Amino acid sequence: MKCLLIYYTGTYNTRYLTGLLKERLVKEGVEVDTYEIDALNMERLDFTGYDLVGLGYPIYGFNAPSRFLKFVRKQEFPKGIKTFIYKNSGETYHANDASSVSVVRKLRRCKAEINNEYHFIMPYNIHFKFDDALVSEMLTIDDMLLDILVKEVLQGIPNIKKYKILHKIITFFVKLQYIGGDINSFFYRIKKDKCVNCNKCINACPTKNIYRNKKGAIKFHHDCLMCMRCSMNCPTDAIYIGFLDAWGWRVNGAYDFKKIRAIKNEEPVIKDNTTGFFKCYIETYRTIKQRHEELFNDQ
Repeated sequence: MKCLLIYYTGTYNTRYLTGLLKERLVKEGVEVDTYEIDALNMERLDFTGYDLVGLGYPIYGFNAPSRFLKFVRKQEFPKGIKTFIYKNSGETYHANDASSVSVVRKLRRCKAEINNEYHFIMPYNIHFKFDDALVSEMLTIDDMLLDILVKEVLQGIPNIKKYKILHKIITFFVKLQYIGGDINSFFYRIKKDKCVNCNKCINACPTKNIYRNKKGAIKFHHDCLMCMRCSMNCPTDAIYIGFLDAWGWRVNGAYDFKKIRAIKNEEPVIKDNTTGFFKCYIETYRTIKQRHEELFNDQ
């Protein structure tokens, strides 16, 4: 079997997941190619020779990223080709369930086969930074979900939700956030006292939204996806990102997943009595663990 994994990534969480997924599939004897979507290149791919296609993306405000959707809509998926979706976000509210509605609609329009969809938990790149102990636990749960994905997809076991009308409505109306980056970028600026002129933000921006003017100052155009790649990976935290900064929602500093994986928690971070924001993880953990036990006879 030959598989193509097509994905869009903001702060590289989806790239990380794709790497892990590729390793799992290769171990099962699958030949795997990966394609990272360039936000400025909407080329049409050639699917000749592929038996399976995986589509991966981070969830932005209960939706798939606009450039990811634009790329998917550009494609002509072969009739009958097997496909699956793997998405990720920092919260597992059911409002995220319908984030793939446009992707599924496109696949079915092409008469591609879509029977599997999986929602992975990855740490935030906006709002607030996750504690390393929690991230370590999340990655363990993600490993279990990867086991489930690989077995179900390769053995033809369906696993996809029917989107509820309420979730479709939420997804539709929150699409207004697609223009949020363009508007917010009018308020971006560089903190001159912190900037070391490393050019990392300029080189990493997926839409080339960051540039130097004739005077050598770093400035911003207005084609921002709000992927947070610039502000999160700035080595000196020198980027002011408009209203997100004003609200205290800037996250700076990438997660070191290799280091975090080595953390051994003495007790669970998410418990049955967890309250507040992370309460939604209780159901997610339970569902994944139960399904893993069903498929692999966990002891």
